[in-house]
Amino acid sequence: MKKLLLLTLLLQCFACSAIYGQYGLQASILAPTGYYQYVLKPAVGAEFLIKSGDMDDIYSFGGSIGYAKFNPTQDTFRTYATGGQGFLFPGYEVIHSYQEISVGVTNDLRLLPERKICPVIGFDLYFYVITVSEDDYAETIIQSSSQGDNYWLLSILPRVGVQYKINESLYLTGGFGRSMSLTGIVQGQVLWKTFFNLIYCP
Repeated sequence: MKKLLLLTLLLQCFACSAIYGQYGLQASILAPTGYYQYVLKPAVGAEFLIKSGDMDDIYSFGGSIGYAKFNPTQDTFRTYATGGQGFLFPGYEVIHSYQEISVGVTNDLRLLPERKICPVIGFDLYFYVITVSEDDYAETIIQSSSQGDNYWLLSILPRVGVQYKINESLYLTGGFGRSMSLTGIVQGQVLWKTFFNLIYCP
């Protein structure tokens, strides 16, 4: 149900944006926090953006499609597993690949849209498909290998930034936000997102 709702919202955004569309590309640095900061290094992400309205509008909404690939902080993670009678058995975990494909609904509020430089407040909703390949082993208990297991995650991203109008057709925005998971079938993921995007308004 959540997947269908998000897909419907995204299609509405793209349909409305097609009337007075703004198009652009975004590059981001994604820095995991909490448990994930010990497992995954910061990653560079890329997104294609489409937004509604004109660059001087106070409010605009749209959608995004993105991709990011994370690398593990170590080649091998030492782990333990509990066996019979509470004994601990040594083991390890190897993460071969951790990739995210995101589909998002974006909202932007420009505080001074008539100015060449203006503050921007945003609130986004993201649906992630996470693909993980890893090996798990614990002596006499666990021995498994997964190649491309898929998980999903629904997150919100409140953000702030500054927008610079280059000319009547181009503007550059930079800022940061905190992505926080709402629900999903993986452990809650929280990360800081620093981004820069270049938008074209025909």
